[in-house]
Amino acid sequence: MKNITSCAADGATNMMGKKNGCLKLMKDANPEMIIVHCVIHKEILVAKIISPVLNEVLHAVIKFVHTVKASAKCERLFKLFCEEQDEDHVRLLLHTEVRWLSRGNCLKSFMQLFDAISVFLREKLKMKYLLTIDGEAFVSYLFDIFEKLNILNKQLQGPNKTLVDAKAKIFDFINNIELYQKHINNRNFDQFHWLQKCEVTDAAIFVIFNHLNTISADLKERFSDLKQIDFPSWIMQPILVELSYILNLQYQEELAELQNDESVKLYLI
Repeated sequence: MKNITSCAADGATNMMGKKNGCLKLMKDANPEMIIVHCVIHKEILVAKIISPVLNEVLHAVIKFVHTVKASAKCERLFKLFCEEQDEDHVRLLLHTEVRWLSRGNCLKSFMQLFDAISVFLREKLKMKYLLTIDGEAFVSYLFDIFEKLNILNKQLQGPNKTLVDAKAKIFDFINNIELYQKHINNRNFDQFHWLQKCEVTDAAIFVIFNHLNTISADLKERFSDLKQIDFPSWIMQPILVELSYILNLQYQEELAELQNDESVKLYLI
């Protein structure tokens, strides 16, 4: 237990409980251990935060997709219609809360078929809001922002990913969100592929700006513990470490090789 320097877990009570949680008991046995809430799980929690207006739009999209996917006959007719309209895509992806990335994928397929879908929506009074100027702008924005959140999520996953990498990606994303806010206020939508194709009203800009502000604030709050972690300089800049500080001869040789590799210096300096 004394050899464990840090441990990450999701928000399950049996892991994060303040009295009898697994990490609490580990921390009692090793007070120097750093406890980190899983960065991937926290990023997903941030992605779920959405304003009532945008939430209504998102649920309207999901409801339409569920309507089409409700029966094989309905899905088949929708596919035939899309083919008649010469659409490149003919299928909608179902949204499920269990799959973390499914919101973005669901919205992506919806936007790719938006022209064909708009014909169906005209006959459904409860979903006609999606065809209004603000409705189309909100759907487009939701797809763009969820795509960015999905990309961030994937960047946090995979082999050889470290907490150092995660911290860099998370706070780069926060900086980008703040830039998006400034550009949105100036009616610059270049970072939003689908939104820039829409007519965006002042009311829509207000909703979008506030959502970006909420994402930024929640990211800062959830990852405040990660921001406070100062990684040792030898992790960030190993080529600056004095060889005499390394007691193990094998490690000295490996570090010496690393410090004299010019190709490595291009990435570390």
